[in-house]
Order: sequence, then structure tokens, then C-alpha cells
Amino acid sequence: MSSFDLLRKEIRKYIYDEGWNSLRRIQEASIRHACETDNNIVLAAPTASGKTEAAFLPAINSIADWRSGLKIVYISPLIALINDQFSRVWELCCYMDIPVTAWHGEASRTKKIRLMKKPKGILLITPESIEAMLSIRPGEAVGLFKYTEWVIVDEIHSFLCNNRGIQLRSLLERITAYMEKAPRFIGMSATLNKDDYSIVKEFFPGERQTDILLDRNRNILEDTNSYYESNIKRESREAVEEIFKYSQKESMLVFPNLRGEVERLAVSLSKLGRKLGSNTRYFSHHSSVSKELRLTAEEFAKGSKGELFTICCTSTLELGIDIGSVDSVVQYNAPNSVAAVGQRLGRSGRTTGKSILHFIATNEWDLLQGLAAITLYKEDKIDSIDRIIKPYDVMAHQIISFLLEKSGVKIDKLSNINKNFRCWHEIEDYEVKELLDFLIENNYIEILEDEAISGVETEKLLRGSEFFALFETEDNFNVYDGHNKIGELPFSPALQEGVNVYLAAGIWKIKDIEFKSRKIYVSKALDGEPPVFAGDGGDITDEIRKRMKEVLSEESYWTDYNDNIKKVLEKLADENLKHDYFHWVEKGDKIGLRTFRGTKINKALKLMLDIVSGEAGYTLYDRETFISGPNIKRHLKEVIKKNFSEDDLFNYLLDKPERVESYLITNKYGKLIPYNLKIKYVIKNKLDLTGANTYLR
Repeated sequence: MSSFDLLRKEIRKYIYDEGWNSLRRIQEASIRHACETDNNIVLAAPTASGKTEAAFLPAINSIADWRSGLKIVYISPLIALINDQFSRVWELCCYMDIPVTAWHGEASRTKKIRLMKKPKGILLITPESIEAMLSIRPGEAVGLFKYTEWVIVDEIHSFLCNNRGIQLRSLLERITAYMEKAPRFIGMSATLNKDDYSIVKEFFPGERQTDILLDRNRNILEDTNSYYESNIKRESREAVEEIFKYSQKESMLVFPNLRGEVERLAVSLSKLGRKLGSNTRYFSHHSSVSKELRLTAEEFAKGSKGELFTICCTSTLELGIDIGSVDSVVQYNAPNSVAAVGQRLGRSGRTTGKSILHFIATNEWDLLQGLAAITLYKEDKIDSIDRIIKPYDVMAHQIISFLLEKSGVKIDKLSNINKNFRCWHEIEDYEVKELLDFLIENNYIEILEDEAISGVETEKLLRGSEFFALFETEDNFNVYDGHNKIGELPFSPALQEGVNVYLAAGIWKIKDIEFKSRKIYVSKALDGEPPVFAGDGGDITDEIRKRMKEVLSEESYWTDYNDNIKKVLEKLADENLKHDYFHWVEKGDKIGLRTFRGTKINKALKLMLDIVSGEAGYTLYDRETFISGPNIKRHLKEVIKKNFSEDDLFNYLLDKPERVESYLITNKYGKLIPYNLKIKYVIKNKLDLTGANTYLR
């Protein structure tokens, strides 16, 4: 029997009436698997392969009675994706008289109330809305989720390596406790590394086995690569002109790494378009742009009907929002991961079967990193997931939320939360005790006889809606030259005393950083140290860094590159590959180490050098995978001889609170955990000691 024949009559009629020629490959597989097993499913397939229908068709097909409650819960990382999926699912559900309700901060309150009075059909919701419901309106969850049979998690890869994903795992366990029987789960992803299947299989609660259905088909890739040297004061004129040239014949998404670059490119392209009388429409799209303007760009793209447009955007358009037909993608300077290349390319070629990528770099290290990421993508080598180990801060947040949900919990039950919740299993009993003691001592938890309830400090956390979200935060520091404020910089561990930074069209040397007041003091830079680019993205994986070295050392990668790019690669190879293993680089009167290793390994190496040197002033320029400082060769030998352990790092950081806080600056609820657990978290998640020691051997 075919997968089509396994579908109910109403669904088969819908497919026929819609004029589908056939089911997609991933749809065939998911329908059959859902019918023939009781297992959970993860659909790993490229963008535009039909994953949405592959998830909803078998789930809807299996429901025997739609009258007895809410049957399917769909969880999305983005409100925009919920709105997009609502329109896609709505047609089928209207056909079968199945109600669909969107539930998020911008959704209709009337429709939410109607659903609460009579739970039925399908619910589309964000993790933050589930958190808000459980924390402040837990009574709604009691009746809402009772008869749920399926939970669908979209873009599941976006939840696998961050605190928001840990939060969602906890929330899934909490809502399934309200369900009459254990639900089945479906996850969807366009970018999964096969080495990380074990991580995604552990994501769902319950005892069901999780199977991964893989569709390796993807569009043909056509790519171009360009390099134009530029500086921070303005975008490269040649780069803007090249993007403009493409925009006259292709509808495009342009992905720079920074919101500032998005705006500068959008303005430059618009000005050039007006000057040359172009009819192409230009938009900017990022988190700082108003919702209305973002929707304007999305709706224009969907309804363009052949009219050309270019949207300069950040990762806000990286996930699976359907904006219609996009011919090509421009990657402006280096992406931070191979997965990002895949996600962004998935935006193009939905109707043609051909994805077009224009990679344009304006810095030689961005060029090398981008070429490395693209070669890995072509070989179908997605970055490994960096799983969070012992997320104490999320556990603390969820303990407080759990107390709010239950209006109090017996202290012995709370003490065993690591045994009762699968997502906390790896946290030790003594660590749970340390965490609870800290929360009690700081009035986040109050003990009444043998029961724990939320404390007075929790009220401060609940002001506004910030408590419900565990996004990483961008913490801006005010920057001063003497008493004069010259701007703001998003803080990252790359910002250190002695480092040069770009700001206000100038280069400044950091003199002092005050964490309590969130201030950075600088003076005009007089040396030639390369500036860091504050806020230019997250950690770079070890896979990309190793490939950067391979691209330099193996000219077979250069075959299709133009002469300009080859010249840059020859220069970088000549400057940085003079030594066989430790790549020593001379810059003026200083010698530094070019590691070609991932960000977390580089951070660990810098820390170890600081320890053996007695804080001699080592600086990490991670963008260039470069560590410099006095006597680095001698100190590196001492580091190798020392063979650092986690205990060594822990003992060193015990009296370095500002350093520890600098690593945790984006962890929203780091304040909820005691200092020694903060240090443990940093060592496990912000540094890669094992990778560093392997590199040194």
C-alpha cells in the first residue's frame, strides 16, 4: 500500500483538489513511518522539501476524534514562523473543519479565550507563551493539554545548542504531565549533522524511541566568490556595486553579520538605485526594525509577482519563513557556521531547483572563513552541535517557574528535581543542593515548614515579560574617552584591556572595563595592533577553523577562485604557514600564535597562557584566530608542561569574578547561580580545555 493510500479519504481528496502531482519524498516516508510505528520522528530535510506537510499530514491523519480536545501542539522558535505556518495549515484544516489557533503575544485574545473554553483542534505556540501560561496561568494548561496526541517542534536544530532549547525541554516535560497519555513528537530541521543524531534523539521526553528520517536531496548550487578590501568607515564601493548588479536581475536576500552593516548596505543600494533609475525595491530586516516595517518587506516579497526586490537582513530571515520566490542569496563577509550557509541558501531556488550564492568579502580573514564554510557545505559537512553541559542557570530559572506553576512544592520533591526531570539528570545531587541553598539565601525561594514557594525576589523577575524568554542577551557597555561618551559596544570576551576596537569611525585602545557600571574606558590607539570587531557574531566552530588552514595549505581548493582571491590566499599562506605545527607570526616587534582552532579552544589557550605568565597581557583576536603577548613561546612551553586540568582552571578563576562574569555576559540568568557553579559552567561551556590540550599535544 502506498503512503497516499494510508491517508484518510478527506486528506486524499484535499491533495487531489489542490492538484498535487505526488507526495514529496519526506512526506512519503513520514506518513508510512507514523502509520507503521509508535515512535517519535525527526524530519531532516532541506528547506522547501515539504517538511511542514510531512509533519502535519501523518499527525492529522492519525486523529480519530477531533471533538474531544486539543490534539496537536505545534511549537515554533519565531512568531513570524507561526503566522506563516498558520496560513499553510489553515487551508487543509478548513477543508476538514479542524480549528487552528495561533497563541503568542501578538495573537487574538478572543481566539485564545474561545480555545480555553472549548479546547479543540491544533495550537500553534512559542516556548515563551508556554512559559507564561505555566508560570502565571497554570490553570489554563490543565484542561488545554489533557487530550493532546502530537507535539511538533519546528526548526529543532535552533533549540539544540542554547539555553532556550534547555528551557523548551523542561517545558515539554511540564506540559506532558498534563496529558492523559504520552504524546508522540515530531521535529523538523534543515541542518542536522549526522554525528549529532544522538543529541536530537534525547530532546523529547518520555520513553518512546525517536527515529530520524533523512532526505539528502538539495538544490544544485551555483556560487560566485569576490573580494574587495575595505575599512570600517564605509562599505566597499566595489562590493556595493556588485550586489547592485545582481539585484537588477535577481530577487535577493543579503546576509551581513551585523545590524549596522545591514543598514549601511540597504542605504547604499537604495541611493545607487535612485541615482541609476533602478526599479528594484530595497529593504532592511533585523530585530531592531519595527514589526510593521519587517512585515512590509515580507509581504512585498511574497506578492512581488516578478517585481525585483533585495532584502538586507540578519538571521531574522534565516529560518523557514516563506517569503516566496527568491532567486539568490548574498553572503556579505563570513558566516559563523556551515549550518548558517545551509539555512540561508534554503531561502533561494524554491521553484527553480537551483540555489545561487554570491559570497562577497571585504576583509581577508572573512574571505578565508567564508571560503572554508562554503567548501564544507558543498561536502555536506554541517558543524557539530555544541551541547550545553549542566545548564545551572536554566535549571534555576525553571525551578522558580515550577514553583509559580504549582504554587509551592514539597522541599524533598524539589531536591529531587534532577531525578524527576530528564533534562536535569546530569546535574549532581550536591549541585542541586548548592543551587537551592543559593536561591533560598537570596530570597528567590522561601521555605514554609516543609514546602518551598517563590520568594520576594521573584516578583522583580516577573516584571514585564522578560522572565518568560531565555534568549541570549546583547549587553551594551558605554564607551568613554575620559569623560566624553563616544558610543556603545555589545560586550564579548574579545573585549579586553589592551585590545583595540573600532567605534565612531576611529580606532581606540581599551584602558579599563568596569563590569558593575557597564563602562569601557578607551584612548586613541597609537600602535598597529589589529582592532577587534565587537558584536560580530558567536563562536566559530573548530571544523571551520581547521578547514581555513586546509584552504590555505592545499591549492587544490583554489581552482575556481579569481586571481584577486588567489593573491590574498597566497599572501595569507606565506605569512601564516611558515612553521609546521605551531604557526608563529611576527607583527612588528611582537610574535603571536595563529592557532586555526575554534573559538572555545582559543579562549582556553589564552586563559592558560595568562595563568602561567601571571597575567602578562595576552590578547586573543579570535576573528583572526590569533593570540599574542610577551614571551609567548616560553609561556606556551610551560602550558604544555603543565598539562592543565579543569581543577587548575577552577582554582585560578576562584578569585577572578570579573573574568568569570565576562564569559557569562550573555547568560540572562547567571545571577541565579552561586559563584562556584558559574565557574564550572564557564569551564564546561565557554572553554574547550580538551580541545586545547589536544592541540598542544
